[in-house]
Amino acid sequence: MTVTFSIEYWAQPHERLTLVGRVADSPAHSGAQTLPLEHLGEGHWQATLHLPSATSPIHYIYSYRLTDETGAVLREEWRIPHELHLPAGDTAVFTQDRWIDSPEDAPAFSAAFCDILGQQATAPEGAPQPGLTFSVHTPALRRGERLLVTGSCEALGSWDPKKALPLTYRGQGRWGATLPASAIGSTPASLRYKYLLSTDAGYTYLWEEGEDRWINLPDSTVYPYCYVQDSYLHLPSRPVRTAGLVAPLFSLRSDTDWGIGDFGALREAIDFAAEAGMHAVQLLPINDTTSTRGTADSYPYNAISVDALHPIYIDPEALPALPSEERKAFLREAKALRQLPAVDYPRVLELKERFLRRAFDLQGKADLTSEDFRLFYDEAAAWLRPYALYCVLRDQFGSGAPSDWAGWEAYDEAKAAAYLDDAAHAEEVGYYYWLQFVLDRQLQAVRSYAEERGVFLKGDLPIGVAPHSVDVWMAPHLFHTEQSAGAPPDDFAADGQNWGFPTYNWERMQEEGDFRWWRQRFERQARYFHAFRIDHILGFFRIWEVPRTQRSGLLGHFHPALPYSLEEWQEKLAPTFPIELLTAPLVHEDELTARLGDSFDDLLDSGYLHSTALAGLYQLTYGEQADYETEAAQRALGADVAAVLAELCTETALIADPYKAGHYHPRIALERSRLFARLPEELQERWRSVSDDYYYVRHNELFRTTALLRLGALTSHTRLLLCAEDLGMIPASVPAVLDELQVLSLELERMPKAFTPTGWARPDSFPARSVATTSTHDMPSLRGWWHSLSASEQERYYRQELLLTEEVPSEEALYRRIIEAHLASPSAAVLLPLADWMSLDSRLWLTTPAEEQINRPEDPHHYWGYRFPRSLSDLQAAAPEWRTHIKHLITLSQRL
Repeated sequence: MTVTFSIEYWAQPHERLTLVGRVADSPAHSGAQTLPLEHLGEGHWQATLHLPSATSPIHYIYSYRLTDETGAVLREEWRIPHELHLPAGDTAVFTQDRWIDSPEDAPAFSAAFCDILGQQATAPEGAPQPGLTFSVHTPALRRGERLLVTGSCEALGSWDPKKALPLTYRGQGRWGATLPASAIGSTPASLRYKYLLSTDAGYTYLWEEGEDRWINLPDSTVYPYCYVQDSYLHLPSRPVRTAGLVAPLFSLRSDTDWGIGDFGALREAIDFAAEAGMHAVQLLPINDTTSTRGTADSYPYNAISVDALHPIYIDPEALPALPSEERKAFLREAKALRQLPAVDYPRVLELKERFLRRAFDLQGKADLTSEDFRLFYDEAAAWLRPYALYCVLRDQFGSGAPSDWAGWEAYDEAKAAAYLDDAAHAEEVGYYYWLQFVLDRQLQAVRSYAEERGVFLKGDLPIGVAPHSVDVWMAPHLFHTEQSAGAPPDDFAADGQNWGFPTYNWERMQEEGDFRWWRQRFERQARYFHAFRIDHILGFFRIWEVPRTQRSGLLGHFHPALPYSLEEWQEKLAPTFPIELLTAPLVHEDELTARLGDSFDDLLDSGYLHSTALAGLYQLTYGEQADYETEAAQRALGADVAAVLAELCTETALIADPYKAGHYHPRIALERSRLFARLPEELQERWRSVSDDYYYVRHNELFRTTALLRLGALTSHTRLLLCAEDLGMIPASVPAVLDELQVLSLELERMPKAFTPTGWARPDSFPARSVATTSTHDMPSLRGWWHSLSASEQERYYRQELLLTEEVPSEEALYRRIIEAHLASPSAAVLLPLADWMSLDSRLWLTTPAEEQINRPEDPHHYWGYRFPRSLSDLQAAAPEWRTHIKHLITLSQRL
């Protein structure tokens, strides 16, 4: 079989076009073929591929690349591949292709928007037929719309839309139709055509914009199979607008849960969303966090594996039933846990693990011999095997930290394989294989159920992984384990945040397969979700790193960054000031005596405090030389003194860069420190100027190119709808990068991203490529925020933000106005926390608004045990009009 590829592309003299393709069921890498195209002049490129004759049709997928003379890639097509369904046997095929660029509305081609919101009946491709086959890509059509093609020949209706050829939906935004050879007849070699939309009722047409499309048809006696593969439909943009709810899975209740939300409760949330006119359900992370089996494991962002799901979310009702008396005993315990006001994490986990062990004895061992499990294992083995080994060793040593595992502190592939394949460990290893198999089956079933109900699932991709995780244990070279990820100070955490996660060694990740570690992580998400929130997407631009020897987020620095040498700092700040003193904490004697009393004199002899040339100022040892939270420091100094010194460590002006010796970052928010007040006024003024430039100007281009490199390599390989969590201290380059990569931003009225006269961001100013929300799990709910405002602030909000001139509305009516404003915004999606949807009906309010806040980010030991007061069915029973009210508001806002 011969396939002739033809494409029009105007290239520079030194540029070349190359085709990269493979048979669809062949391996993505080893099965790929590279075919150079020949330039025939006037922008026309052509190449012929010879394929062996086949006894059945061949599905061939390919894309084009632009390279220079050395083969270096200059430009590639977007993620939508060209597809040919080739006939069996020995024949000749001709295809005229158009270059597929990133569309202006890329999110509309995502799995969430294209596959769920615009569900179309997908027809199988069928056996290839001789003739002229058209294909074109377009985001989801609206219900009742059809796509047609008409043109300059009689077979296409001679431009009469009533006689146009209808196209059939092939999935993932691609439409196609074949004009049989018998219908082509005397079709001229040069054919002009256009696509158009019509309704099922007919005769209401929307034609493509722009000039006619064209094709020079080859001789049909030479090429009985001819394809025209167009890129996109040329229609005016019709933005997608939808709404949904946000809820942590652990917080959901159902009538059958075991004290925590599970995949059964998630089905109820999907039902509620669909019946309320919503099309999205967003969750917090659901990865396994089991390290200590204590309350600390409730933190959903501290995953021990970026791939493994948490067994605590298994729906017991979806597993085979235990013998009657055993089942009754389990259900009695489950009922007691279900009636608690919050998740009792250790008790819930203990109960579920006990149940799952018993279920494994009854059913799991048989499941491990099934064909379904074999297929799952073949796909998951790369992460499943080390994860199972981690779990077995965690249980054996009673610790989730590999540093506590004698002989296993470092991961060894050969040793791991020998252990996992040893028959003596088969049952325990098999148990953890089976848990992930059950989780995979249950969550995939929930995903399918959501699709049936027209709801897409949105997951949450944490920016960090636990320092003791499987991922760090297996590949420590991909992480900076001596650094801890966090966030600079903001309105919610004046001391900054220190999350304890290692930061990524992005350079090594790029070297090892062009960010393969991240791409595989994205692919795993696509198995369960249609969209996901990229937690702290600013980490792809730069991450806030805090040395492991420190606790305060104030002592962090951005990475990557452009720090100054000590000589440069000397020049920028004060040529005569002893600049080296600013590289360690400087504390005044008055502060020390006030805080330490008589212990101050003892401290002078301890070696932790050093006098300086500046009157009254002492330099404090800190960093690797003095971690005041260690037992050794507390024994030497006393716990109270050590605690004071740990706090005073933040009184430093310059933070050493760990990657470039002799270079320093300015300590963030130094202006609010005690040290700053002690500095000369001239030095203060210079500091403000340099620090402002450093944090808001100097790194903009570096952050932009860094994010485009990292995110660009990932966004081009996924159909997931990507949504950013881009709150906090935002580099100026962030909006432009998200816009270029078409990642949806997150917009909050109470957290404007630019100066506004009122201090609030108006929802009608939100960008179209955004997710709008009224609050997040890290902040007070809508009611909690409102009650935190003073009377004067509330009055100002009425008049300046809501623009009300009439009498102030009731509190319930106020929340309705706020939600209506968000639904009316240009944002593609309005996804509100369930508690904020509940604000619409006072019968659903908790006693105090503060009870609705899920997390308090200022508390590093916060217990994530929040549960909604009632199940969704109970909430509906308590306020029968509530769901109808929500649907009415969504319908009025014309959201799908």
